[in-house]
Amino acid sequence: MTTINTKQKSAAKDPRKSIARVAVKGAASHSARRKLSGHPQLILPSLRGKFGDWIYYSCLMSVADIAERVHYAEEIHTDKALSKLIQRSLEGPRAKHIACYLVNTKERFFSAMVLATYGGEPQWMDVGNFHSTSKADVVNLLDETSKEAMGFLALSGKERIFAVDGQHRLAGIREAIRAGSTFEGERLPVLLIGHDDKNNRQRTRRLFTTLNKTAKPVKKQDIISLDEDDAMAIISRRLVEDHSWFRDPRIAVISSSNVPSSNTQCLTTITNLYNVLRLLLMHHTKQKSDRALRFLRPTDEVLEEYYQYIVSFFTELAKRFPPIKVAFTSKASDPVAKYRNDYGGHILFRPIGLLIVTDLVTQYMTAKGATMEDAVAAISAIPTDLSSAPYRGVIWDPDRSLINAKQKRLVRDVLSHMLGLTEGDSAALKGRYAAALNRPEATLPGKLK
Repeated sequence: MTTINTKQKSAAKDPRKSIARVAVKGAASHSARRKLSGHPQLILPSLRGKFGDWIYYSCLMSVADIAERVHYAEEIHTDKALSKLIQRSLEGPRAKHIACYLVNTKERFFSAMVLATYGGEPQWMDVGNFHSTSKADVVNLLDETSKEAMGFLALSGKERIFAVDGQHRLAGIREAIRAGSTFEGERLPVLLIGHDDKNNRQRTRRLFTTLNKTAKPVKKQDIISLDEDDAMAIISRRLVEDHSWFRDPRIAVISSSNVPSSNTQCLTTITNLYNVLRLLLMHHTKQKSDRALRFLRPTDEVLEEYYQYIVSFFTELAKRFPPIKVAFTSKASDPVAKYRNDYGGHILFRPIGLLIVTDLVTQYMTAKGATMEDAVAAISAIPTDLSSAPYRGVIWDPDRSLINAKQKRLVRDVLSHMLGLTEGDSAALKGRYAAALNRPEATLPGKLK
């Protein structure tokens, strides 16, 4: 059993300013909470570290204390209008989405927030004099720097603390607490840095922009591969792993949405499959946003319902579009070669075409109150050859054998018009179509019966 004794040391060995001051003076300062002007005193278990020319403290802080003590980054700016601009941008829909995640997700987790503090009298108490009755050889391996890195950080309550990185998480925490959540006993990691004079204000503002500019969203390929909350990712993985129609190489498990020109085996890519599932599940759940589908894991029963709904869609596609069945079931080495080639081929064998058709199916079900079966049957009347109208010269460039994804919406609108799903100014649609073809005299394709 290892026993630990504490001793007080100054952490101000580095000549640069840090958050820590001289060690705590007097036993009264050791109180975990003591009422002062502002907030009560707070002592946080911490690690003291140095990176570049920053001295920082990695601490554990309760969710309630974060909500109560930490401010938005208005202290970075002296201009109050800029401060208000920051606050308005934070306390909006994203805060509510994060709060929803916190309230509804048992396995919730956040990465460390970066907090800056100034004023007050933050004090560092390191833990030293390690000794052990059973692991003395291990303790002897610890150098003085490592021993002095462990300790407690005492906040007087007079400090001003604000979030340099993690402002949306802070807004979400506050929103969840306002909604009645307590997060009793839960603590989050925070990184505390110093912020005092005018130069440090500029330095902290630079750190703020660096952390936020260099942060990158998670790539879709990583979401599909790993996300256990995203309904589309979960079902995409299950289809590829468990259903014979979707196993690689029938669905290309690659990072791009686009199918390589040399691929003559797959219907589409797993990334495009995810996008198709998104359209279908947003329709199925009657949601205008996909946030709940991405961030709130459904129950196993609901996931099973979603899975069967998706399978039924592709079953109907295979029934009404025979080439789709070939792609799913053929044992040939190049089952889709004649459906996706330099001459265009079948609309459904292009990622953009599969998305357009899926969009039309959901649109038809909504407009007509139709079942999936009836909607796919109706949509199966559309032209499928990319070298014909309304695709040729719009999304299909026959001269360069290329897809023009920018015209996806126009093709969808023209097909919707042909199916009788939209009512409105057909003259405007005709103008858009003629402009895309660069033929002012062009007319819209006739309506389907």
